[in-house]
Amino acid sequence: MKNLLIDLDNTLTIDEKEVSYENKRVNLKLANKLVEYKKMGFKIIIFTSRNMKSFNGNIKKIRESTLPLIIEWLEKNNIIYDEIIVGKPWCGEEGFYVDDKAIRPSEFENLNYDEICKLLDIKKDKN
Repeated sequence: MKNLLIDLDNTLTIDEKEVSYENKRVNLKLANKLVEYKKMGFKIIIFTSRNMKSFNGNIKKIRESTLPLIIEWLEKNNIIYDEIIVGKPWCGEEGFYVDDKAIRPSEFENLNYDEICKLLDIKKDKN
């Protein structure tokens, strides 16, 4: 099985700080790529940390409060997917992901931690 895990916010959605989650615009270029990958046999999995910080990592609350809104947004915007996984850990102030909030995979492979922090303007504790 080929899986394609895709982040939701600021990846599948367009980053607009003052726009509520339910009114976020879809990144059409990326959504169209999902269709292509689905045709190639990929399982499309949406993997999101939405509300992990707000709900202190309480997955039950996120499933009850956030997941229905995510499903509604995906359906409204005709986004194809096979599965949604909530509970992607929030990376915190000094951490990073290898996804939209972080770096490209090639940068992850070729840079050390200090170079990544500099690239992303992450302020590390001096302790």
